[in-house]
Amino acid sequence: MDIIFAGSPSSSAEILSTLADSPFNISLVLTQADKRSSRNKAKEPSEVAKFAESANLPCIKIDTFCDQTIDKITKYPCDVLVLSSFGKIMPKELLSHPNIAPLNIHFSILPLYRGASPIQSALLNGDIKTGISYMEMVESLDEGPVYDVSEVEISDSDNRISLEKKLVAKAKLNIVDVIQKISNGLQPVPQVDNNVSYCRKITKEDGRINFEETAKEIFNKYRAFSGWPGTYFQYKDTTIKIHGMRIIDLDNNDTPGTIFDVTKDGIHVKVDNSVIVITHIQLPGKKIINSSDIYNSYKDFFVEI
Repeated sequence: MDIIFAGSPSSSAEILSTLADSPFNISLVLTQADKRSSRNKAKEPSEVAKFAESANLPCIKIDTFCDQTIDKITKYPCDVLVLSSFGKIMPKELLSHPNIAPLNIHFSILPLYRGASPIQSALLNGDIKTGISYMEMVESLDEGPVYDVSEVEISDSDNRISLEKKLVAKAKLNIVDVIQKISNGLQPVPQVDNNVSYCRKITKEDGRINFEETAKEIFNKYRAFSGWPGTYFQYKDTTIKIHGMRIIDLDNNDTPGTIFDVTKDGIHVKVDNSVIVITHIQLPGKKIINSSDIYNSYKDFFVEI
């Protein structure tokens, strides 16, 4: 069976690796064009492109889907087109190219969290479970019928990075079996019309903490944006990144956003209904420091005597 795979980040590269080790033939890999990272001025290939090169798989890096690019892609044999976090809208000409099906691996239980940030959305909303929907791609955003669903539990300690690892591990475990079932005639089931929700692409500005929110809302944002874009707050015209946080049950009548104490446990901040303690921070141009270093070096900055 011939597979065309489309994906870009490291999570997609892991799934591609599983497919490359399967009985299927990866006839072509599609990924986003090389991009500049914040740490390197030179353009860098995607993780999927790196894997394709290491595995000697033909790869086309997509900037835009012009007619010439589409014609080139459709010359490659394809029974199933598999998409995982590709980052671009697939044109209808390619959706109709597979002999069997165009398959999207979407990290939510559809129709919940259609769109670009399903993992972050599950954490932001404090969900206790999420999953993977193996969906037939259609032109409308994540509206296609679903072949199979795998559920994944969300623990209180999960953040975006750990939850993504759980979902990728589950996808790697199931993807070959799902494709085999589809090739053997498995039919997708239309999504239900109720419980439909959408999630947008996350921006760097989304990481800003609003201390007028509840402690749970703030902590869920910290979990959801772990890695990128991260969470931060402004204090004395300084952007301070948060790298550790916990909630304590403490009555305090200060205005939300007030830093009322700095101890060796961290920075104590009044929020809407409780108190959060920020245990690790990073100031501009500095390394990440823990609560003891905050207390020893920055107590006077945060709490004026």
